[in-house]
Amino acid sequence: MAIDKNKTQTFSAPVTLDRAWVTKSGIIGSHHRGRLVLDLSKTERIDSAGVCLIEFLRRTRVDRGCEFVLQNVSPVIAKQLDSPALHRPAHDKVVSKGGVLERLGDGALDASRVAVDALSVFTEMFYWSTIGFFKRQDIKKGSLYEQMYQLGYKAVGIIALLSFLIGVVLSLQSAMQLKQLGLGIFLVPLIGITMIRQMGPLLTAIILAGRTGSATTAEIATMVVGEEVDALRTMGINPMQYIMAPKFWAISLTMPLLSIISTAMGIFGGYVIALLYLDMSTSLFMGELVKIIHLEHILAGCFKSMVFSWLIIWVGSYFGFRVRGGAEAVGRETTSSVVAGIFIIIVANALFSFIM
Repeated sequence: MAIDKNKTQTFSAPVTLDRAWVTKSGIIGSHHRGRLVLDLSKTERIDSAGVCLIEFLRRTRVDRGCEFVLQNVSPVIAKQLDSPALHRPAHDKVVSKGGVLERLGDGALDASRVAVDALSVFTEMFYWSTIGFFKRQDIKKGSLYEQMYQLGYKAVGIIALLSFLIGVVLSLQSAMQLKQLGLGIFLVPLIGITMIRQMGPLLTAIILAGRTGSATTAEIATMVVGEEVDALRTMGINPMQYIMAPKFWAISLTMPLLSIISTAMGIFGGYVIALLYLDMSTSLFMGELVKIIHLEHILAGCFKSMVFSWLIIWVGSYFGFRVRGGAEAVGRETTSSVVAGIFIIIVANALFSFIM
């Protein structure tokens, strides 16, 4: 090392510029503010530590407004240092936020890209679960029954309990007002129609969006992070059909049944309130219930529940396949999946209210 009167500090690198020399030279801890020269005339070999040292010196000297010079660099060393990663700007340019219209335009473009990606996932999922199923069957044997057990049967308890409690609460609040007017008999059509056409399918969908949607997103996201999806593609297996087709058919078959169970338990909650609070007989309650229940009401509820099931599995798969990163990204996308799933179900239910 030499320091001249012009405040130029020169370091002569050894034959092998490695980690040991970087540590002993003291070049990293130097606080010299002038011109820094690294002479590589003797250097024949440089390892990763040496490459990182040169890049570190270049960036830190630029930050300090000082000059850094490499001297007598051999063609071999120059080729090793000629990496795109080493020529990035020391500081990324600050991107201006722009005006309101520019931000709105960026938001619209981002929303359009998300919509296109989500629609692409839904199309691929629906295709490989229906038409593509007859072309190739990349499905594990018995996976459909396993998914029906996981997504359907194991959700019966929570759906039945919550539906019963919701039916009790709705019936009690309605019965308190109807009893004052002497119209307690109208509790039966109120709770019956509400549960069959609205609350049964909606409540089931919201519960499954939090239970099944989050589980689907977490499972797929973990497979993506663990590179299991890439492994499936490497083996020539279609990930969308292998993972999503059993889930798609399982939730499509079990969701209407869960909706019927939810509706029945909600009506049973109304029956308990009618029996205990309004002193209504069982025969009167059942007679009035039979009068207002029509096949079209049941079919409408089943159709809505099936559409909701497709929305749940679609949102779960979209957020699962788009995950990038590690465990933190899995948790973030799972949370986003639940929020988006519940939101889109409520919006779809509002649209159905105007149509059906």
